[in-house]
Amino acid sequence: MSKLVVSLLATSALASTAVAIRAAAPSELRVTPDAAVVAYCAAWNTTDRSARDRLLARVWAADGVYSDPEPTLAAGRAALGDAIAEFQHHYPGARFRCSAPQTHHRAMRVSWILLGPDGTQITQGMDFYDLAPDGLISRVVGFFGAPPTP
Repeated sequence: MSKLVVSLLATSALASTAVAIRAAAPSELRVTPDAAVVAYCAAWNTTDRSARDRLLARVWAADGVYSDPEPTLAAGRAALGDAIAEFQHHYPGARFRCSAPQTHHRAMRVSWILLGPDGTQITQGMDFYDLAPDGLISRVVGFFGAPPTP
């Protein structure tokens, strides 16, 4: 997969066009990994709750689980939407930029940077995803900061 960084705008119009559902046999992914990352990252940048909920409904499994070292643990779409709103309350105007995913089987990892309202980098991190058979995100485990040095 390319190292191209996907710069995301938090508009539902962009996210709607980015979330491409392709026709597939039942055993194949219906949501592509790239589309899942674009919509998921856009959800973190979307302050309008109903627009964010629509993004998550396209790519997040109903029983999906999110965790990070804050310590945030959110089970289900509504809980994730609440966690995102809480994050936005603590970091008003902050935006994520997410990389394209690196994938194998039904797992993927994505690097991200968090930018402040002025465009300066606040932090960086990496998320590890599990995908359901239909391509929806079933789990994200997030890590903050640069990866440990070997």
